[in-house]
Amino acid sequence: MLKLDNKVKDLGIGVDIEAIDRFRKLDKIDDNLFLNKVFTKNEIDYCFSKKDPARHLAARYAGKEAIFKALSTIDKPNPDYKDAEIFNNKEGAPIARMNCVEGNNLRVYISLSHSEDKAIAFAIVMKGQLL
Repeated sequence: MLKLDNKVKDLGIGVDIEAIDRFRKLDKIDDNLFLNKVFTKNEIDYCFSKKDPARHLAARYAGKEAIFKALSTIDKPNPDYKDAEIFNNKEGAPIARMNCVEGNNLRVYISLSHSEDKAIAFAIVMKGQLL
């Protein structure tokens, strides 16, 4: 039997999958209200710089949902959508950061992927230092 110690209560995981078609008809100008409620300016600029923005919007939305699910497993309240920001490092790997006071003591790890019609994200959130 696996013995779990107290550190496990500080570890949350979450996963989400989204249909890319939900994001297919979003327009940067016409859907400005929705986009600016959910995504940061950097996320919007990044997604709309791509040939198929819907894939990237769906992946980032799934990422935010996965982060929120992980937060709920460690009894952290859900922040606003824009408090979770997903960007890419110089190698292209996704990185998530929390832009809120509650996020100061959190480490967030994320993986994003998409196919022709679905985007998926997996998130790990840890309170404090590494295990």
